[in-house]
Amino acid sequence: MTTAQKTTQVATRVPVEIREQATLVVSEYGLGLSDAVRMFVTRIAKEKRIPLDISTPLASISSFDQNHPEYQDYINEIAEGYLYE
Repeated sequence: MTTAQKTTQVATRVPVEIREQATLVVSEYGLGLSDAVRMFVTRIAKEKRIPLDISTPLASISSFDQNHPEYQDYINEIAEGYLYE
């Protein structure tokens, strides 16, 4: 007999376009977006670190900001949140 694990819901807001693009990427691996987020959060908990290189400002990690200047303020807010939390 297995013991049921307690779970909680994690919610976040991202631009619709980003969610749609991420959904397409993870679906290529046979995953849903919730599965991918659950994997990411589980890895953070197990490794006791964020499994990303965030020493570089987030806005320069990819060319996303160059291709989508309308999200630049949003990206800058996220980068500031990581740097000053």
